[in-house]
Amino acid sequence: MYALGLDTTSSALTLGISNFDQINRYQTWDLGRDISIYLHQYLEAFLAPLSWSELEWLVVAQGPGSFTGTRIGVVTARTLAQQLHIPLYGISTLTAQAYAYACSLSKVNEGELIAVEYPGQRGSVYGSLFTWEASNQTLSTYKPLQYIDLEGWQQLLSTEEIHHHLFPDTVEPKGICQAMIALAHQQWQAGQQPTWQDILPYYGSLAASPPSR
Repeated sequence: MYALGLDTTSSALTLGISNFDQINRYQTWDLGRDISIYLHQYLEAFLAPLSWSELEWLVVAQGPGSFTGTRIGVVTARTLAQQLHIPLYGISTLTAQAYAYACSLSKVNEGELIAVEYPGQRGSVYGSLFTWEASNQTLSTYKPLQYIDLEGWQQLLSTEEIHHHLFPDTVEPKGICQAMIALAHQQWQAGQQPTWQDILPYYGSLAASPPSR
């Protein structure tokens, strides 16, 4: 079983592929605004020597992040999943960041709160709170992803005992992609198989519905 991860939510393109055994490859390219031009070229080169038919499922970063980059990544993943007739998982970048951080540090203890924030526009932020279950390496959502003004976010944080506070550069792109694949694998093992129609980008609009994971 091979799984492919795709993250275009920042100025970098990050791809990962794993069979959850001996094959675990990840690579990042800083393409900036050229992501839309070179994405398919890098995808094909990265996948080799595998063929598209060997992929069992896909996972994509739904955002928040760059509007254009997020849209390109999700549209590409939806198209691939549709054409290949395989499940497509969507993971929010904040969830992936929290999971990657907790897995990489033994100092995140049982039940501790992890706050993750990403800057928005006009004094707003994307924020979410998670708890870490160290005993079984499980991340649980304590406060779901929301787009909120900075003052409201800071007020929310002041009412909770935050043990870890993460920002966009806390975890490198490779770690986020690894976390995306790991989180999607958990859903796969649980028998969840979402289709490409289920996965939408999250741009952070106050009127938009955030990804559920």
